Amino acid sequence: MSVEIFGLILTGGQSSRMGSDKAQITYGLRPQWQESGDLLRPFCREVYWSCTEEQKNRWQLGALGLVDAIPGHGPASGLHAAFTLSNQVAWIVIGCDYPLLQPIDIQSLIDARALGVDALVFFNERENEIEPMIALWEPQAQRNFLEAFAKGNDSPRRILRASKLKMIAPRSSEILTNQNTRRL
Repeated sequence: MSVEIFGLILTGGQSSRMGSDKAQITYGLRPQWQESGDLLRPFCREVYWSCTEEQKNRWQLGALGLVDAIPGHGPASGLHAAFTLSNQVAWIVIGCDYPLLQPIDIQSLIDARALGVDALVFFNERENEIEPMIALWEPQAQRNFLEAFAKGNDSPRRILRASKLKMIAPRSSEILTNQNTRRL
């Protein structure tokens, strides 16, 4: 594929289910927002964080911190901010609450890229569903997203399903375990 890859880490939001900022939780040595950045950096020309204004300032992200231009739509607001920044690149998007992701998982998304495919996602067999918070969005999928979002659709999963989607099996179903309701 010829387009460059940018990374987006979804860290914004209230974290109301967890009771504290999920991006600040430390599963390993450092807060998850930093670990996620380190995970994506080898694969991406730039890595951005979808974050609140407070996070952007506290973490000193500068231009790499993307605050929602249209707040109130959960992760879709973060996707909107990234895709309006640049929809001429591919975006690897991960939620910050997937601490079991490893470089091999990101590489598998990249390796699965193919002509005519708008987006790549892992298929979660346990839930019989795609995992939209770990995905690679090619430019066409981003255009599809922006068009649907403008019409009021703020479900990344529904928008991905309407794209030319390639689903891949994760190396382990455990990597798709979202930690937004509990701590390890």
